[in-house]
Parts: sequence; C-alpha cells; structure tokens
Amino acid sequence: MSYPIPTNELTLSDIKVFKNAAIEAGIIRALALGLARTEKELTVRYMLPATDLGAAIGWSLELYQAAATAGAIWSSMFNIGAPVYPTLANSKVLVFYKFANYTAPPVLTGIRFRVGGTGATTKATFFLQLESNAKLEPDVYFSEPIIYDPQDVVFLEGYWPVAQAAGNELFAYGAFIIERIGANVS
Repeated sequence: MSYPIPTNELTLSDIKVFKNAAIEAGIIRALALGLARTEKELTVRYMLPATDLGAAIGWSLELYQAAATAGAIWSSMFNIGAPVYPTLANSKVLVFYKFANYTAPPVLTGIRFRVGGTGATTKATFFLQLESNAKLEPDVYFSEPIIYDPQDVVFLEGYWPVAQAAGNELFAYGAFIIERIGANVS
C-alpha cells in the first residue's frame, strides 16, 4: 500500500531509513536485471531531471516544473508536457522515495507514477491535500519506493483542481539513479 508520510511525522533516523531502503531496493533491482554482477560495480546518484528524463520530452531544465494544466484532470508533471513521455535509459534503474512542493500556497493535490503512455499502468498514487495543502508540510516521503526499470516509459502525473500556468508550481522529487560505474560517474 502506498501513502505519503509528512516530514514532520518523521525523525532523522526515519528519514535515513527511507533513503537507505530506496537505495537498497534500486540496487537489488539493478542486480536482478543484470546491470552489474556485484554491488561494487554500481553507483547511486540523485536523479537529474533533464539529464535523466529530458531530451526534449520530459524536463527541459535541471529543474522540476510542470507545464500549463487545464485543471480538474490528471496532467503531466513534465514541463515539456505531453503526449510523449521519456523512456528510461537501458542502463539505469530509477527509484522515487520523496516528493516536495515548495510553492506557497500549494495547489497540487495528488501525484501518480505510471508506466507507459496513454492507458498506462499505475505504480502508485499519492493524495497530498492533507499533508501539503492543509498542514503546509512541503515534503512527504513515500511508504514504499517506486521503482522504474530500464526502458520503462516514465509517466508522472499531477492533479491540480484548478488551471495552472506553466511553471506556476515548483516541486521536487527525491529520486535516485542506480547505474553501472562509468556511465556518468566513475
């Protein structure tokens, strides 16, 4: 079961556990997929929006920012918009563990993680209105890591109850890339 946990309900030790669990889940998945033979052949780094999910179809900058939205529908979280969504490189595993919304006041009430384009499979959905809109808690951790495999089409959506202009809401994902040493980091 997936649910958001606001930072104000966590200790520093809890936060470390969430991060380490996300990294461990990503490493286990990368090894199971044969991206490396041993953990020592892998590296873990924070995801960079444009570098890892860009290429003119995801985020155009190393900045999380959404495109304009019509409101009252699930919309792309990518600043390029839709209908083409980025495909994760065949050498990377992607793990999401956290979301933060640092717009005041926040409007976004939900996020979901999907695989594929239109008609995609949903991996997890998080309703954020209580945590971010009511409590004004900008960060939430996920009860479980959300993992994308190499070559998955990464389809991230948000729910804004009212229309938003492009770049109106600023947010960030806590996400790790697990890849073989030498791809981007040696």
